[in-house]
Amino acid sequence: MPIYKQSYRTYDGEVRSHFRWWVIIKQECRVLIRTRMFVGLIILGYMHVCMRILQVVAFDTLSSSPRSPITQMLREVAMFTVNSTTFFDFLRMQSGMVFLAAILAGAGMICDDYKNNLMEVYFSKPMTWRDYVLGKTMTLVIIGLAFTAIPGVFLVLLHNMMSASLATLKETYLLPVSITVFSLALVVPCALGVLACSATSSSQRYASIAVFMVLFGDLTIGRVLPDLLHEQSYAIIAFPLAINRVGEMLFSTKRPMFDLSWQWSAVYIGAVCAICLWLICSKVRRSEIAA
Repeated sequence: MPIYKQSYRTYDGEVRSHFRWWVIIKQECRVLIRTRMFVGLIILGYMHVCMRILQVVAFDTLSSSPRSPITQMLREVAMFTVNSTTFFDFLRMQSGMVFLAAILAGAGMICDDYKNNLMEVYFSKPMTWRDYVLGKTMTLVIIGLAFTAIPGVFLVLLHNMMSASLATLKETYLLPVSITVFSLALVVPCALGVLACSATSSSQRYASIAVFMVLFGDLTIGRVLPDLLHEQSYAIIAFPLAINRVGEMLFSTKRPMFDLSWQWSAVYIGAVCAICLWLICSKVRRSEIAA
């Protein structure tokens, strides 16, 4: 029978006019949750969260009896005390998990779509290149925030519930904002950087290698240049140190790593994000036009 005489079932699905990028997020999460390495990374990251929960519970429980000699002794131990520095250190330690999760989840997000000829499938649907880029980026951002902002804000709420007092509320009421902003400063550049390497590479392996090479070169220059020029402010070239400088401002750290103003670090982070986003958009937009 000729193909033009065959009848096909009509499309019964609903055409989305808004939030089309949410379909990409659900698809990527559905694929990632089946990966054992990614699940293991989540478990490893939340082991640190559980340790911080125990720290907050133990500190607030012992602080309920301030006259106890054990409480007075533990207050002098910096690792046990719960304050703004505690949450800053928690996010800094989680940044390694964010980086590994972004590489594992995002290094093949775009290049694998080209390799498997999925770009034509995406853009044959009522989906634009903006929906595609936003969906891929938001997937990595949500994963990163699941390691940083979400447990960080939960720890602040737990601290306030365990030590319900006006003094604790005055000390911590701005911490959720600082945690969220610093988490975004960690997660968004990481997500865009990995996706930019994925968009400009031919395979997931090459994209992962490119991310590590760029980061290693950046850290090397940021470490060597201050010693050569005898000016510590050049350490801002090391991108992780620039992000930490913003965190030092948000959490009011008394001993910053270098004296350069945090505004320069914010401009540097914004410029890197803009370059990575331009690389991603230019690559994906050409695919939409071709499709």
